[in-house]
Amino acid sequence: MVRLLLSALLALPLLAPAQTRRAARPTTTTTAVTTSAQGSTLQVTGVCAVIYAPNPAKMNRLRQQYGESNINTSADDNHIFVARSRAYLQEKGLRVVETTATQLRFTTAAGATTVLDISGLAFSWGLLLFNGRSAPQEANLADPATDVQTVMKK
Repeated sequence: MVRLLLSALLALPLLAPAQTRRAARPTTTTTAVTTSAQGSTLQVTGVCAVIYAPNPAKMNRLRQQYGESNINTSADDNHIFVARSRAYLQEKGLRVVETTATQLRFTTAAGATTVLDISGLAFSWGLLLFNGRSAPQEANLADPATDVQTVMKK
C-alpha cells in the first residue's frame, strides 16, 4: 500500500508486470548468497529472491524523466524497503541475489527458462521470488511476507 501511494505521488511505477516477458541474451551467472551484479544479463538458477535496482545509467534516465527530487525521494524510500526485505528474506533462509542487471534469465531445475527485460523506466526497484520450479513471481518489495508465503511456502 505504501509503495502504491509513493508510486502514484511520484508518477514513477516500481513494477510493471505486463512488461516482464521479453527475450534477452545470457551473459553472467551469480550463485553467491548476496551478490551485486552489474551488466546486461544475470543468469539465475536455484531457489532465491532477486532484488533489483537501477544501475547508474538507468538512474540518470530516471532523473531526466522524473526529476532529481522525485528520484532521490523514491531512491531513499526504496533503499529502506530493500534493507527490510533483505533482512526478512534472509531470516526466512532464502538466498538473496541483488542486481542492477537489465535482463534476468531464470532457469528452473527442469531446464525451462524465463527471461525478463527490466531495462525500461517502469522497472526501478523490485523483488522477484523464484522457487526453482516455475517462472519467477513479482513480490511486494515493501512487505514481502504474504508473497513469500504464497510463492516460496516459507
